[in-house]
Amino acid sequence: MIFASQFSILAGASLGPEAPLVAICAASAGFVSRRVFRQTNRNVVRKHTFMGMAGALAAFFGAPLGGSLFALEVASRFGLEYFEHMMESIFAGEVCVVVFRSLAGLPLGQIWHITPTRILETEPSTILVGAAIGLLGAGVAFLWANFHWRLMDLFCGLGLLDDANVYAVPRILLGACGVVVIGMLVPQTMSWGEWEFGVIATLSPASKLPHIWPTTGLLGFEADSLQNCLILGFCKLLAISFSVAGGYRGGFIFPFFAAGAAFGRALCFVFPTLSPVIATLCFAAGINVAITRTALATSLILAFLAGEQFALPAVIAASVVSLFATGYVPFIKSQLARSDIDFSLYYREKRQPQVHDHVPPIIGTKMMTTYPSVIYNEQPSVAMSK
Repeated sequence: MIFASQFSILAGASLGPEAPLVAICAASAGFVSRRVFRQTNRNVVRKHTFMGMAGALAAFFGAPLGGSLFALEVASRFGLEYFEHMMESIFAGEVCVVVFRSLAGLPLGQIWHITPTRILETEPSTILVGAAIGLLGAGVAFLWANFHWRLMDLFCGLGLLDDANVYAVPRILLGACGVVVIGMLVPQTMSWGEWEFGVIATLSPASKLPHIWPTTGLLGFEADSLQNCLILGFCKLLAISFSVAGGYRGGFIFPFFAAGAAFGRALCFVFPTLSPVIATLCFAAGINVAITRTALATSLILAFLAGEQFALPAVIAASVVSLFATGYVPFIKSQLARSDIDFSLYYREKRQPQVHDHVPPIIGTKMMTTYPSVIYNEQPSVAMSK
């Protein structure tokens, strides 16, 4: 996993190191839990695994709370279902941030400067604006998901997705062709997007791209108009899809952020009075939450990395609206509803808990007392006897 992810990153694929880090740290934490501490309780092993995931994401993003919550949210399709492991995961995230950032000499702070001045206050109506942008982001994510599934069907039809990986090299080469062609035409789509986000969100010239050479590409593309911003956003999504279909290893959190920045700046051309901070962060949140299902963590991470705490209400609105709008369109197949939770909002179980009012008479009086009984589709008398 380490070598495969390094190859993907160095090759300029539109996938970041967050997913390999999570997989490696989760596997290591689970191994230590079972082999070193000899844990056999499933819930304890799960807790240790989440702590490993939280440590990896918190250290990578440099956002202890956002990274830790991301580890908990990404395991489920709707909301933070493994809430009982939250405090231990946050603690692990804090420890890993201190250790990693200290050893690497990296400070905690703002890495994106979208506008020269930060937002110091916002109108309450900005929350509604954020919700509307989040809905647009959810729509873009829905279109991307449908395109990606069809692209995967194409790779499958070509026989490149066999379980034995007999055709792994042709698959990688075909994916690389898509990434490279798009990158030569639109150089802003190369790499995973952490540092490209700032270039896109500020409409800076392509010469500011840190990891691309030549930065102008074949056509000298610049994100300086509504049309070019839309082209950049869709091309970034295409590059993500070809990277995943080609079998490259990595995560698509920052790549989705970069695509959202492009679409957000396109909105600013349509509505000149719209804040670039609100537009880019909310659109990035809408796309990412629709795919990863991480409404709380995505909002915290975006606001933290942009240094825009007063944009957080609008970004949360965008994330929540996107989560609800795409609740029935799961993309990550490993996200499942908890089997030990009786019911959830979107995934109906066979046994639904029902609440009935049982009214037994009190002996010797005419008073009646109500006792609520929570049962599973049973009569109150049966529940009381049990």
